[in-house]
Amino acid sequence: MDSTTIAIIVAIVALFLFLVVARKMFRIAMKLVLIGIIVLAVLAAAGMGWWQGWFTPSQKSDRPAPARRTPSR
Repeated sequence: MDSTTIAIIVAIVALFLFLVVARKMFRIAMKLVLIGIIVLAVLAAAGMGWWQGWFTPSQKSDRPAPARRTPSR
């Protein structure tokens, strides 16, 4: 075998290995993107809830509390 044939075979093997690794990295990247989108959506919902006052305790009304009944004998 001459050096050109060996170089072509090595290049094909290297390309194949590169594509296998790139495919796995692409799948991991897509999963991380989906997780990031979910986290951002949760943070946006929490921010909107904070802005709307969902997390503050509600104000008590100005009405007096109802009178308690005493048990009759």
